Amino acid sequence: MSASDKEYLVICVNYGPASKYYDFFGQKQDIDFYKCLALEHGNKALELGVGTGRVAIELAKSGVTVWGIDNSKYMIAVARRKIQKESPTVQKRIRLILGDMRDFRLKQKFPFTYLASSTFEHLLTTEDQTRCLRSIYDVLEAKGTLAFDVSQANVKKPTSSSWSIDRATISSDKEVVRTVLSRRNPETNVVSRNLFFDVYSRGKLRERYYDYGEARLSTREEIEKILQGAGLKQISIFGGFNKSTYDKNSQRMIFVAT
Repeated sequence: MSASDKEYLVICVNYGPASKYYDFFGQKQDIDFYKCLALEHGNKALELGVGTGRVAIELAKSGVTVWGIDNSKYMIAVARRKIQKESPTVQKRIRLILGDMRDFRLKQKFPFTYLASSTFEHLLTTEDQTRCLRSIYDVLEAKGTLAFDVSQANVKKPTSSSWSIDRATISSDKEVVRTVLSRRNPETNVVSRNLFFDVYSRGKLRERYYDYGEARLSTREEIEKILQGAGLKQISIFGGFNKSTYDKNSQRMIFVAT
């Protein structure tokens, strides 16, 4: 290792220690959408892929009791630290569970279940999608509702590669620069994402994190078929979190099923 290599810490893991920086990037306008649905359906919800608790905490502040499942111990740890900063009342409304959204069993039944932040896309095969939806079916109340959002592939770009660079200020002398490299396989519609987080203090690189992830872009028809196969009835599809009408040019597909 050279002298320059020793100047910063390099950590390469999939959705690991870099989790503490995720909330600084990619803010979404989905809070009110999921909050309204949760309040309409009994003030009790299950979130799959709860992550850093970004959505769950806001729901709990509104009076919703939220159970959250995630398979990343790092994400769960970040969520717990954030929850500890909330009032005792909010803390009591949130329960976090380390688990697999494809195969979970809970004694509780829920009137509302949701997957925010395109979490459903992390189910890379039809089999995984089916397992997840059937697990959801088992914990939904008789008239329970499911909601989730996914990205819609750009049909004009069958093979799309992209990269982006964003920066976020953490404190007066600390910032994080995130570089994202993405590529979609046109045969499988699986998108591979390489994320690099460079942490600077007083202009000097101190830490570097690398995360790798994959996501599958499904068509409307594929999702509708798998919902039906899992015993769920689609009642709405939106093109945005403002409940705008869905069409083939919408960037997102937001499904609501019962």
